[in-house]
Amino acid sequence: MKRLKKLIAFVVSFALVFGAMAVGFAATTPFTDVKDDAPYASAVARLVALDITKGVGDGKFGVDQPVTRAQMVTFVNRMLGYEGLAEMAKAEKSVFKDVPQNHWAVGHINLAYQMGIAKGVGDGKFDPNGRLTYAQALAFVLRALGYQDLSWPYGVLAKAQDIGLTAGINLAYNQVMLRGDLALVLDRALQTPMVKYVDGKETQGDKLISKVANVTKYLVVATPDVDSNVAAGKVQVKGIKEVKDGVITFADATTINAGNIDFNKYLGKVVEVYTVKSTGEPVFVDVTATPEKSFTAKRFEVVNTVVYNDNKKVVEIPSPTEVTVIYNGGKTTLDQVLAKAKVEDGASVTILAPDNKTYNYMIVNDSFKYQNVRVTADVKAGDKFINANSSLRIAGDPVKTVIVKGSVDKVTDIKANDIIYYGTTVDGSKVTILVVRDKVEGKVTTVIDDGAKVVINDKTYTVKGYAENKTPAVGDEGVFVLDKDGNIVYAILKVSAAAENYAIALAAEAYGPLTGGKVELLTAEGKKILDAKYDAAVAAETYARNKDLVTYTVKDNKVDSVKRVEYNVPGSNNVTYDPTNKVLGGSLYLSDSTLIFNLKDNSVVKVGDITVKSLNVVGAIKGDYNYLKVLVINSDITTKPESDVKSVVYGYVTDYVKYTVADNKTYYKITALANGGEVTYTSDKDVITTAPEKGKIYVFKLDANGVIIKDLEVVQVKDTGKVVDYSTYGIKIELADSTRAEYALDNNVTVVSKDGKLAGLGDLAKGTTTVELYVNSVGKVVIIKITN
Repeated sequence: MKRLKKLIAFVVSFALVFGAMAVGFAATTPFTDVKDDAPYASAVARLVALDITKGVGDGKFGVDQPVTRAQMVTFVNRMLGYEGLAEMAKAEKSVFKDVPQNHWAVGHINLAYQMGIAKGVGDGKFDPNGRLTYAQALAFVLRALGYQDLSWPYGVLAKAQDIGLTAGINLAYNQVMLRGDLALVLDRALQTPMVKYVDGKETQGDKLISKVANVTKYLVVATPDVDSNVAAGKVQVKGIKEVKDGVITFADATTINAGNIDFNKYLGKVVEVYTVKSTGEPVFVDVTATPEKSFTAKRFEVVNTVVYNDNKKVVEIPSPTEVTVIYNGGKTTLDQVLAKAKVEDGASVTILAPDNKTYNYMIVNDSFKYQNVRVTADVKAGDKFINANSSLRIAGDPVKTVIVKGSVDKVTDIKANDIIYYGTTVDGSKVTILVVRDKVEGKVTTVIDDGAKVVINDKTYTVKGYAENKTPAVGDEGVFVLDKDGNIVYAILKVSAAAENYAIALAAEAYGPLTGGKVELLTAEGKKILDAKYDAAVAAETYARNKDLVTYTVKDNKVDSVKRVEYNVPGSNNVTYDPTNKVLGGSLYLSDSTLIFNLKDNSVVKVGDITVKSLNVVGAIKGDYNYLKVLVINSDITTKPESDVKSVVYGYVTDYVKYTVADNKTYYKITALANGGEVTYTSDKDVITTAPEKGKIYVFKLDANGVIIKDLEVVQVKDTGKVVDYSTYGIKIELADSTRAEYALDNNVTVVSKDGKLAGLGDLAKGTTTVELYVNSVGKVVIIKITN
């Protein structure tokens, strides 16, 4: 036994003096009975990497098997780094009479006894195959951590709870311990400081994992997620060169293997990285004390070398050129953020002093340049922008990565009427979108401060936005959409505010000044019979005789007023209509938001339902860019299609291939920028007589399968000028003679960059960008070519 004790002393000294290399930390375990999403999966993976467990054979860890006493002392010895010592202890005579000399764990049991970790069960026995209880397992682990003289069993249970070994494990102290739960306890023990006693007082030392792993201190500088120059699977770090008077001096930046550790959460922090003895990959990271300032941005600004937030000084920094910033997930410097972007209100900001002195590392997340944006159409695969008229790019240069979070996690899950927050890195390569789908449904019962706040369902909401052309009013009912802070940002009212409460007066009856009356209106939602105040009912009786177009208001659940509307587009019979391009009379445009009343059957019509080529128009209300807000007709609206051409597309040709197949006929495959994206069309045989030219705009006439079935037609430029303004519906340009022209935009307008690549309306800088405009047969702009 003296030889064994000397051997123990030698090995302990050796472990304290010499370091080790590392072993890989796999994301998954080698065991078939440990699923990747199991609560103990990462714990088992770390124990495997550190060579603390080898499983029970047959490719299994044995998660539901009870732990034996022999297994437990083996785990503890390995966590202490004494596997080699246990191997040597095999040569010693077995300490316990029920542990044969050839028992597989005799060395571990002998060593555990000599180390004071295992005391046996009495009568000279160890009971190696005995099932371990919960409290016994904790006692073994606590002894390995250095704790002494704990009362049984509650002193053991209390200490284990105090240091975090038992979190999430609900077992009775005498309940049998299973290997899956034990993996959690062992893993937590590895991350726990050991203790020693000095003059009877507990003193904390290094973490237990330091017995089986190297530990190196680094400053985490960048990951592949924030800096494309860092290779996948690596992390950029700076080692510690010197620590003097509490101030750290760092070595030059280098890269190390990231293993299975997510180093993004450690950016800018000084950490201890633990690696095991083989390949150098980390298995555990511990943050050391790094001074930091964290706050939510509100009027963030930097004046010289002082950071202010909400007009209050936060901290002094070096020159902005010396401050590294992770801005919305991209690595840059503070001077670049201040020059090219902005720390938006609501962003989360953390400023770190990695050397415990100089605040020169900053992390800015969720700095959304565009906030409370209402999505107007479902996002489809291949879309380049959120909302056709916006600059919210989601594909194409410079975007390389799009991160979606909040209510959904994929771009194509973003739907119309979602509220989004949109931000990018300084270079625009990474986009972050927060999607919000919070809403409240009910009725406005109180309006406060002229509409600044409203009460719905007995709760007060701040109003940041409302239904178009409408302010909050008592009695407004519908769905109120909220932003991430719970403020109302728009309202979808049951009485359509988008249509300005237009209706056709169908009938009315006034009972008397005290009893009011009733009105029948054809509203945006169809026919409705509503209670009305007396004056409103009298007016409606007059207008109902001719089925006049009216506007109406509702107050206290009654129609409060009815007013006749004069058409600014007069009525006429047999007005030509192009159902493909949705053009009335050659110059008036319909859209999905046009409210269409048909007096033929007193119905509300969708624009897509109209297929006839002429309409009897009663009258219309025209808005900007010749788009109709309201159209009243008295017509049949459907007919059968006649042409083989099912769709017409205007495209900017970027490439083509001409080929001949076995039938000796000529075909073309043409790639073009069209309909807001990049498309490829194949022609029918011998249809195209002259090869297209790259960089020119053509008309593609397609059949139902998207095949070109007519010869190509070149589209000539309509106008050239400098962009003055644009919106969802149109664009205004300044011509060479300083006059201005305005054109409506096609729903599928395509923007082509100066170098012939796909762009978007957001790439048009008002006042500086010069463009060529190409229009379709009804005068809408279908191609915008940026020339300067």
